[in-house]
Amino acid sequence: MDENKLKISDICQYVLEQFEPIKSRPSMSKLVRFHTTNKYLFMAFSPMHLNKMGNVVANHEKLPASAVVEYYSGCLIIALSKHPTRSKHANALRRMYGHFYKKLPKHSQETIERQIFEYQHGKNQLSDTLRNLTVHTMDLDSIYLARQSYFLLFSDKKAVWKML
Repeated sequence: MDENKLKISDICQYVLEQFEPIKSRPSMSKLVRFHTTNKYLFMAFSPMHLNKMGNVVANHEKLPASAVVEYYSGCLIIALSKHPTRSKHANALRRMYGHFYKKLPKHSQETIERQIFEYQHGKNQLSDTLRNLTVHTMDLDSIYLARQSYFLLFSDKKAVWKML
């Protein structure tokens, strides 16, 4: 394994540590922020659980925050027990790219689409595509995407630190 990459277990541990303050002091606003920040990360682990967790956060039944956080916690653990695949990563990448592709020139669109396709088929690294998406995210000032934990947790660590 490349020493510049985080292990899946490290990523899961980090996410669970970030969730601990919400679990110890349940708050719907903090839960919404946590879920929003980790949306594409969860999509890479389990799109099905991402949807389930989104419904829990929506709290249509108007349950108390403590009950919602407790149920969400169980869903989170199950979601993180799944392992990202190239197809799930490619899905997350396409969804992220979907936020701004219309703002890009045609050649940039083609480059990103080719990179995602090549990644999905084992012809390049995830960090290569993420690096390109990160550049466009910053150039287009997409705050929503820039806040996604997925960028930091699945990127090449050296490349990320150079950008910060």
